[in-house]
Amino acid sequence: MRLGSTLDIKLLRDLWRLRGQAVAIALVIAAGVGTVVMAVGLIGSLETSRSAYYDRYRFADVFAPLVRAPEPMIARVRALPDVAAADSRVSTRATLDVAQVAEPVSARVHSLPEARGDALNQLVLRSGRFPDPRHPEEVVANEAFVQAAGLSAGDRITAVLYGKQVALRLVGTVLSPEYVYAIGGGQVFPDNRRFAILWMGREPLAAALDLNQAFNDVLVRLSPGAKPEEVERHLDLLLAPYGGIGAYDREQQISDRFIASEIDQLKTMAGVLPPVFLLVAAFLLNIVLARLVETEREIIGLLKAFGFPGRAILLHYVELALLLSLGGLALGIGLGTWLGRALAGLYQRFYSFPFLAFDADADVYWIAAAATLVPVALGAATAVWRAARLTPAEAMRPPAPSDYSGRVGRWIAGIGPDEPTRIVLRGLLRRPVRSLLSVIGLGAALSLYIVSQASPGSIERMIEIGFGSADRSDLLVLFAERRDERALHELQRIPGVLGVQPLRATDARLVAGPRKTREGISGVDAGGELNRVVDVEGKVLDPPPRGVMLTGQMASELGVGRGDAIEARVTEGERPVLRLVVTDVLDAPFGSSATIDRALLNRLMREGNTLSGAYLKVDTAALPRIYSRLKDSPMVAGITVKAAALHSIRATVQENFNTMTIFYTGLSVLVVMGVAYNSARISLSERARDLASLRVLGFRRGEVAFVLLGEQALLVILSLPIGILGGMALWRFLVTQFSSDLFTIPYFIDPRVFGQGALVIAAAAGITALIIRRRVDRLDLVRALKTRE
Repeated sequence: MRLGSTLDIKLLRDLWRLRGQAVAIALVIAAGVGTVVMAVGLIGSLETSRSAYYDRYRFADVFAPLVRAPEPMIARVRALPDVAAADSRVSTRATLDVAQVAEPVSARVHSLPEARGDALNQLVLRSGRFPDPRHPEEVVANEAFVQAAGLSAGDRITAVLYGKQVALRLVGTVLSPEYVYAIGGGQVFPDNRRFAILWMGREPLAAALDLNQAFNDVLVRLSPGAKPEEVERHLDLLLAPYGGIGAYDREQQISDRFIASEIDQLKTMAGVLPPVFLLVAAFLLNIVLARLVETEREIIGLLKAFGFPGRAILLHYVELALLLSLGGLALGIGLGTWLGRALAGLYQRFYSFPFLAFDADADVYWIAAAATLVPVALGAATAVWRAARLTPAEAMRPPAPSDYSGRVGRWIAGIGPDEPTRIVLRGLLRRPVRSLLSVIGLGAALSLYIVSQASPGSIERMIEIGFGSADRSDLLVLFAERRDERALHELQRIPGVLGVQPLRATDARLVAGPRKTREGISGVDAGGELNRVVDVEGKVLDPPPRGVMLTGQMASELGVGRGDAIEARVTEGERPVLRLVVTDVLDAPFGSSATIDRALLNRLMREGNTLSGAYLKVDTAALPRIYSRLKDSPMVAGITVKAAALHSIRATVQENFNTMTIFYTGLSVLVVMGVAYNSARISLSERARDLASLRVLGFRRGEVAFVLLGEQALLVILSLPIGILGGMALWRFLVTQFSSDLFTIPYFIDPRVFGQGALVIAAAAGITALIIRRRVDRLDLVRALKTRE
């Protein structure tokens, strides 16, 4: 008890004496812990909310679109093996004329789920009411569209459904598990103002589509443990005579794919960035404790001489390290929880969940604590292990002073213009390992800053390539069904249309050996000016006259490369099986599709010069007249306005990335200040006697401060190339991890980021230098000179 109380008193004194360094270390630890809590907590919150939402509202596991099947066929679907439940519905694309929106609004229209408790893809009523069966014109719409378009209950909407103009009336807003992330054809980011999802009574929708007592879409819920691939195969065989275009499971459903991609990105962030912060914190603690142990060699010797075992001394310093880290752990938990809640609110607006709250369970905090305390304890143990093993006599003998009489000393004497400069160089070379670790720590902070600032530039670069170099049109028009070349001439004759480029796209299952994926095949005209194939480096490529180009993600998923053969099993028309050779693999900024020459695609599908849409270049002054013509056209099923899509994308990116950029920029500044302050503070404690001696010998305060701060300045300068190279390498790794089959983020760093990073490092180091300079100016000469070497 007596031994413990003596060490406990010393522990409290050490904590008070190291309070400034403890704060710096706590800030660095808080950065790492906050990232862990935020990322891991958000992953759990998103996964839990998604699972609960899907289960509560019975989101389908498998989807099977088709052309037309009689209603009795749904009973045969329900009888298939491993099918727990199945519903039929009627679905179509439409173009809406909304008074509050100047542009045509693309829409997806579904029949309402049946009014029974076990119906699939049930809706969450957010406002108003569901349509009354006695009023066939009533519809409900997704809440995000209604809010973005400025609509309210009772507003009228004109829709073109399968060539028929229908007057509709909005009576309520809903959410659907099928559209947590709602995007239309040709979109990558949501444009809630110009893309809508409507639900209406089945009978009026079927009548408009000539599908009375029939359906064109099947939803399937699987039995526990069922394999989706087997159910999809049975569905394809059953629905093939009715124009089935290929069943697909939830993992291929566009909304769920985006949510899964977001969760994967959070997992990457949780696995890469926190270790950097925590390793830097462990390094700081190691330096602090190593210096403390070195200055307390005599005390350690005395403790051993009085009977304190080496294990107790080792445990004492480990306890000190843990206590120094507890403040950072608590601060990091609070910071991570606050940021997690803020981002959950942001996700709630970006993803249409009926409920999403940041709810980090106890496991998250245990993970954060373990991720903090384990490296801290190891860092402390390595710092004191050598001293704990010293004999009392050896520990009480001060370490031998550094010898600079050799080659290194002569080299320093030769290059140093004056004595203060030579003292600075000797200070760095006296402990080369610690100097190197300080440089690495500062470099790591600069790397984190570069990564935090590089993401907006890469996203902007992705947008410029996708919507500047690749898509140079003003409008993308999609048809309700494939059309012949006369549709192209009709578009060309619209006043104000300056150029037209046809598009032919079809869904297919791509197969390479045992691997397969369900993606689209895009037929592109070689030499086209309005839409081109461009990779993430900005290189323009023409579709091959023979063969197919694949995106990198798709090639990886299929396990193929240049020269390999694949099969494309088309899911429409005569359903031909196309045997194609991969001529090129490229990383495209948006989407994951196989690109082929349009003329070759038409020929392989045994059809004439057909198209499924067109890119338009228009006179902006004529846009109102063009919109009016397109809204009234029965052949148009969807319209994407590039200018509006760009505005929506930039707004979304700015909202998402600004918060994260500010967060990681702040964390990198904390790391810089923590490393710089601790390095300077330790150097001051080591050099106090030398600095006091210089003052006694007649050196001015500025010259004495130069000795200490010059050493820190050299460390900062040496850290810049390491930080820049490390930031480039870390961002190159992260863009590969953040990219998915939905988009590929190009590697790009604005050169100004490097200069900004250097200024941030210099500013943070300058602030710490001012703090240390004040300590140097107030140095107690008598007390410092009494220190034993």
